[in-house]
Amino acid sequence: MTVSIEAEKALPRFVQLISQNIDLQDRLNSVTDINSLRSLIQSVEPLLTGAALIPLEQATRPPKILVDSGHTSQKIPWRLLRCTGGPLVLQLICMNSNFAIWIESC
Repeated sequence: MTVSIEAEKALPRFVQLISQNIDLQDRLNSVTDINSLRSLIQSVEPLLTGAALIPLEQATRPPKILVDSGHTSQKIPWRLLRCTGGPLVLQLICMNSNFAIWIESC
């Protein structure tokens, strides 16, 4: 099932919400397990149902299709990637863990 363009806007909206919110960034930096990550994501953007902890190597390897990237106000690196022929994925490199977030219906 493909995700609508409207639904994909949830990822950039999530980035915008966390980028200037120190509390959310602190919470992201303290996450160490998938359940905490899912709970945090759902509290911010319910459309984002897919999440995984990923190794640093995956979070830093050169992307095939980079859509956007940047840093939050607390210098958390993030990037939006387009999987070849597939979904938009957000990757974050936080203090305790690295994450990939997407809309699960992809």
